[in-house]
Amino acid sequence: MKLSEAETRKKLIDPVLERVGWRVGGHYVKEEINPIKSKFITKEYIGREAGIEKGVDRFIDYLLLDEDRSPIAIIESKKTSIDVEKGEIQARTYREDIEKQTKIKIPIFLTNGHKWYYVDDSDRRRQILLPFNQKDLHRIISLMDKRKDPANVKVNSKIVDRRRGIEAVKIVLEHFSKGHREALINMATGTGKTRVAMAIIDGLIKAEYAQKVLFVVDRISLGNQAKEKGFKKFFPDSPICELNEEGYSDTARFYVSTVQTLMSPQKPRGKFYEKFGTGAFDLIIYDEAHRSYYDKNNDIFKYFDALKIGLTATPLTEDIKDLSTFRLFNCEEGKPTVKYDYWDAVNDKVLVPYVADIIETRVLSLGIEGKKLSKELQQKLKEQEEEPE
Repeated sequence: MKLSEAETRKKLIDPVLERVGWRVGGHYVKEEINPIKSKFITKEYIGREAGIEKGVDRFIDYLLLDEDRSPIAIIESKKTSIDVEKGEIQARTYREDIEKQTKIKIPIFLTNGHKWYYVDDSDRRRQILLPFNQKDLHRIISLMDKRKDPANVKVNSKIVDRRRGIEAVKIVLEHFSKGHREALINMATGTGKTRVAMAIIDGLIKAEYAQKVLFVVDRISLGNQAKEKGFKKFFPDSPICELNEEGYSDTARFYVSTVQTLMSPQKPRGKFYEKFGTGAFDLIIYDEAHRSYYDKNNDIFKYFDALKIGLTATPLTEDIKDLSTFRLFNCEEGKPTVKYDYWDAVNDKVLVPYVADIIETRVLSLGIEGKKLSKELQQKLKEQEEEPE
């Protein structure tokens, strides 16, 4: 059914705004605001009620305000039958009107009720699932206002001091500096992936690219490791939340969680990760990025609008290619953003060559069937967030 623009706003857009915390008609959502005659510095917003000067006036569909009532985002809406991208030129004009007064280039959201797009301060447009809430927009604008080039940030030698680790950090920081939003790091086990990840976080924080970070793992033990040997060690003064142990929080700076916790169902509806807004994190790191058993549709990946880094130690050879991982992190087939394989590490004397012993056991020969395990063992597996089946 085709809806008019007014019907689209009332039936489709307004409920979405309410869902993410914006009360239409409330203190922080202004409709049909004239960017020519409004005074954004003194927060005097002029609407259609003041009359229309033909050929001069134009009107912002929705203007979103911060707690101090300063503008923090524009929403340009179109009726359902019109391509959402058609409103972009109008929205950029409105943003320029505001920027002339405030000197701040605020975010733009474009929607026709079915699709949502986000236009950032670098004029890059990308599709998102939902608009951002007030708290997240406030953080995004505060970062945007102070942002520096991450390629110029000095790598913290207290976090990573090996030559190849420093190179990996520089490559990723330069990668993000060029406007990319995803990176894939393929480093052999034992070569310092966690330290590299922490040094990248440190660089992005110094460049004001990131303030809130989520580290996603697929096992509780890896989450504890990221928290204790990563965040606590290198960022001791910053609040950390381990979601699978502490539950939901929106006050921490660094978050660690298993995929299973993020995907767990919540009452009365939805998944745990949906407790956060789509703009809640500036950076998300996926450990063991090639494993997607618990999130086969990449729902978590699609939900959040953030810089994203995948970490993997799995050899990506001609025989064993996880093409979906490359696609997910926008890499060319077989070419991660950073690659440091086992034999390179051996040649650098970072790792030692292995000697293999071939052994046979009943489990290796015949395997394990979860349903044949004792109830006690099945329960222990469930407590470790593993499915016995």
